[in-house]
Amino acid sequence: MVRFKKFVRISFFILLIVLASLGVGLSGGVPIPFSNKRRQESEIKIELKKEDKDENKKDTKQFK
Repeated sequence: MVRFKKFVRISFFILLIVLASLGVGLSGGVPIPFSNKRRQESEIKIELKKEDKDENKKDTKQFK
């Protein structure tokens, strides 16, 4: 009886391994997530908007 239990346990274990390998083979396994984003950006980019002083003076005169 002890030998039979040991045989059943080992056969189920082997069956489980075979089924798992077939499942991974069919589905292709688990995809590894990755991102294209940089984790650390070393510099912050800021653009300066330039305004002409002459245009500002004309606008203020029109509103007065």
